[in-house]
Amino acid sequence: MPITRVAVALLCAVLVSTVGAAAQERKATEQPELQPPPGREHFQLKFGAGYDQGDFGTNDTTRSVYAPVTFRYLGERFDVGVTASLLYLDTESNVVVIDGQPTQSDRQRRSRDAGFGDLYFKGRYYLLDDPGPESFVPGVAPFLKVKAPTADADKGLGTGEWDVGFGVEWDKRFREFFVLGDVSYMFMGEPPHQHFRNRPAFSVGIGRQFTRDIAGTVMLDWRRAIVSNGDDAVELTGIVQFRLARTVTASPYVFVGLTDGSPDFGLGFEVSWKFGRY
Repeated sequence: MPITRVAVALLCAVLVSTVGAAAQERKATEQPELQPPPGREHFQLKFGAGYDQGDFGTNDTTRSVYAPVTFRYLGERFDVGVTASLLYLDTESNVVVIDGQPTQSDRQRRSRDAGFGDLYFKGRYYLLDDPGPESFVPGVAPFLKVKAPTADADKGLGTGEWDVGFGVEWDKRFREFFVLGDVSYMFMGEPPHQHFRNRPAFSVGIGRQFTRDIAGTVMLDWRRAIVSNGDDAVELTGIVQFRLARTVTASPYVFVGLTDGSPDFGLGFEVSWKFGRY
């Protein structure tokens, strides 16, 4: 599998470079609108779909499809949103879906099922604005995230327990280039007869605004394994953002897993529409 991972990693680089060079809700990134103008849109609807597969260090291949829908209210200094999803999971390995992605667990599952995923609630507060390229101070937005266990745990589509987490997102622009990332910590609920570790995570990325309507980002993501004998998840993601209209953005992405804690590769897209201008 190393050859496949290297090939997909190169594809990430090619995808980003073809539009000029190198910009969970699952993979796509978004620059927060920290100083919204008067008369802006107050609501956002995001939908997408993604496919991934991997062997997680076993002889079996796990495949999954994730189709999330997010509705968000955009306040002056904060936003709050909820994400629902549909899932399909085909696996013979000890994985469970967390935040839309198969994750190593300590329970053997044989599953080929579809259903609703967990509900995720997330709120952000825009604590600091990016002062501009002449300053090294980034924009900072702490957030709180809660998972409601609406997915069927018997099918492996979720853990069946509540999770609560918090973290901080940051971003900084330097002319046409920008850097961004986040640090978070998730308190994992434990199903009966299973032991899940709490989950710190971080991501960092660099991007470029090629034109007014096209941007690209390369992101590196790390998440600690929820079981003590599992591998931490590490992924490299390439994302391209196309602004199709003033309030509509499309973001295709491709990623490669760099450890057995992640799917070997995946791809998908997300579409964002802002509305409710007043």
